[in-house]
Amino acid sequence: MKWCEITVNTDSEGTELIADAFFSIGCAGGVKITDVNDVLDIIAHNKMWDYVDENLLKADKSAKVSGFVSLDEKDGKIKELKEYLAGEGVPFGEINTSVIDDESWVDTWKKYYRPIEAGRYNIVPKWINHNSSPEKIKILMDPGMAFGTGEHESTKMCLMLMSGIDFNDKAVIDVGTGSGILGIAAIKSGAKSCYMCDIDSVAVKAAKENAELNGVLPDAEIELADLLVGDRKADAVLANLTAGILIRLSEGLSAHMNKGGVLICSGIIHERKKEVIDAFESAGFVLSEALSLGEWDGLKFLWI
Repeated sequence: MKWCEITVNTDSEGTELIADAFFSIGCAGGVKITDVNDVLDIIAHNKMWDYVDENLLKADKSAKVSGFVSLDEKDGKIKELKEYLAGEGVPFGEINTSVIDDESWVDTWKKYYRPIEAGRYNIVPKWINHNSSPEKIKILMDPGMAFGTGEHESTKMCLMLMSGIDFNDKAVIDVGTGSGILGIAAIKSGAKSCYMCDIDSVAVKAAKENAELNGVLPDAEIELADLLVGDRKADAVLANLTAGILIRLSEGLSAHMNKGGVLICSGIIHERKKEVIDAFESAGFVLSEALSLGEWDGLKFLWI
């Protein structure tokens, strides 16, 4: 399978906004930010690595944000991206594309993916023989090109917040499921069912494969969809997305929540944490817990 790297030229201030745009349109292969100013800032504050490539310091001082999509989606995703950026008023420069061979990419990242513990969960790559401790819930994963390996801070925080929830006999919704990691964790924690949806076809395929790998497919309904469409309800909603999408989601999420339900959300950069909290509290949700890891925040709300 061939993949396309779509690269947007911008500046340091625009990187997070454009990365948010890529996530919003559904980039199955993830997002990459290249900004030499991050390195220069570290040097300016006397926080040095042992070695810095001099060629990097001489590079163009502009920043670049790349999103990875399947080759056949390229034209449609570029159109969506431009429309999203224009609608949000985000300035951007030239957009370039390049083709990537899937095989070498996948084999490379597999070398660095190791078992991860987050709360009561142990996330294990399916190609590694690893014995989890008995008190941990073991989840086998092969994310492929979908987001959700357990390594990212936002995913870890979701799993940590989920560790304090009693999922027994609960109906769950995992919106923006990616690899399916959160929905699978909910079912293996006792949930009676989980509706897992994503707007990206590659993510839906990965989620189905991982649900089958973990033996939870009979309790999972996985489809290509947007949660805001339909009228299904749940006792718990899991949403590891981005601040912009979460704010949009807050406007109609209550229609999908049973009374006494809980919402776990993450993928929120520090600068937008207050916006997300304000949006959900305005919609009637009550903030009950907050976590922070690296540059990211995770939140737990109650629907009273």
